[in-house]
Amino acid sequence: MKKVLLIVALAIFLSVSLFAQSGVSGKGKIKGIVLDESGKPLAGVTIKLFSLRSQAYFQPNPKTDSEGRWKAIYLRGGSWNIDFEKAGYETKKISYGVDETPGAKQPEIEVKLTKIEGIALTDSIVSELEKGNLLFLQKKYQEAMLAYDDILKKNPDVFIIYKNIGNCYFALEKYDRAVEFYQKLFEKQPKSAEIMTLIGNSYVNAKNMEKAMEWYGKIPFEEIKDADTLYNIGANLTNNNKNDLALKYFKRSVEVDADFAEGYYQLGMTHTALNQIPEALKALKKFMELAPDSPNLGTAKAIIDAFSKVK
Repeated sequence: MKKVLLIVALAIFLSVSLFAQSGVSGKGKIKGIVLDESGKPLAGVTIKLFSLRSQAYFQPNPKTDSEGRWKAIYLRGGSWNIDFEKAGYETKKISYGVDETPGAKQPEIEVKLTKIEGIALTDSIVSELEKGNLLFLQKKYQEAMLAYDDILKKNPDVFIIYKNIGNCYFALEKYDRAVEFYQKLFEKQPKSAEIMTLIGNSYVNAKNMEKAMEWYGKIPFEEIKDADTLYNIGANLTNNNKNDLALKYFKRSVEVDADFAEGYYQLGMTHTALNQIPEALKALKKFMELAPDSPNLGTAKAIIDAFSKVK
């Protein structure tokens, strides 16, 4: 998701540009292996790599081979969100830092996917699902939704399709309908942090922060992997004068995304509110380094100048 951040009060979620290859290329390379719960290699897993620095996906998506292995080369350095997807398995999301330094050896990424119980996917269903996914990537959301709906009508037990339909409604900015389908899936997977995040995100875009926080509050802190979500929660806590609680969310947002300029700005502002001068200076200086053209630059500089005079 592309970040569109408004003051401390709110962050609105928007769809990312899906085919922007320029800006994600570099000298970095990573590799990994995907296994099932028993440790057996999983073939045909799609790996989606999203550069937080470029706000764009790497294309084409790598897929695991018969031994569960995959690799991606010519990646730009910095923080990346990586999704591991295979029909019939829960999506795995991680954050990873790519190092472009010549000779840098990065450890192999090992991921295990959990099979979704109660779903039997035939080759025909997988084929139809891939067609729908391609339409979605092409931003043909109405057509994708029809493809997903057709799968669901023929195979009502394949409840994972609810997420795909919800994603289409989200992309069409019909957030109430998106929530409707995400909640259908939540009924089947009540412990899914991903689904709770999607519902919370929908309420954020619908400008219903009370409901968004209700859903975000269900997610264990350590399972929140998205910088935008962490920022949203922190911003809401800040608006309710809970700076001490907001602090950990802003801290985590820049740990997840080391290039998240606005996250550093709000982290610095929160440290300022708590009179934690050294920490505020560090965060605000990082913000100025990352976003020299930001409209918040003047505020950050004024705070740094004021703190620098404190003996």
